[in-house]
Amino acid sequence: MAESRLRRRCARGAGQEWFAAPLLQEYLASAQTGSRLAILDIGPARSANVDYLSRFRCRLGIADAMPELLALNDDASAQSAESVLADMLPPDPFAGTDLILCWDLLDYLSHQGIRQLASHLRGLGGPGTALHALVAYGVSSMPAQPSGYLLDADGLRSCPTPPGGSVRRPPRHSSGELQRLMPQWRVERSVLLRNGLQEYLLRC
Repeated sequence: MAESRLRRRCARGAGQEWFAAPLLQEYLASAQTGSRLAILDIGPARSANVDYLSRFRCRLGIADAMPELLALNDDASAQSAESVLADMLPPDPFAGTDLILCWDLLDYLSHQGIRQLASHLRGLGGPGTALHALVAYGVSSMPAQPSGYLLDADGLRSCPTPPGGSVRRPPRHSSGELQRLMPQWRVERSVLLRNGLQEYLLRC
């Protein structure tokens, strides 16, 4: 029911159009003929995304970890951060992941939070594991909190912020900056989308 309301809000949200996410779409298309994928979605369960990904041969893990991961910004203790990451993204059941969907989380983490998350995620994957992320690069503002995204054959749609919802300036992470913050990962491809988002596909 909640997801149906979310879809309706997205459908009538001004300017919230589907946009192509070529790196993610190409990755999934190429995986259709390969072996079974293990996908980790760091965000909440969304029935639209589960329905779409169910057409692929995959095992989908839903972490629903966004609020807890955002709390990494407030904790300078590496030991405490690793405890949070181990609780929210444990090896069982997420080890052996082939594709990690980070959505726009990196825009909302501190530099230290990104380092801690990247290091932990590396431990959940193996050689060739892919990490997909969206970064607000060519825009002047972004929602104050991470957006929800719906995935479809047409691409992605972000849900609109409520009327009067607060916004903030994006950190505008560059490719080089992400590479420095995430040394366990390499930027394989990056595309600036027409809506100002930079789409990234990283590999470990």
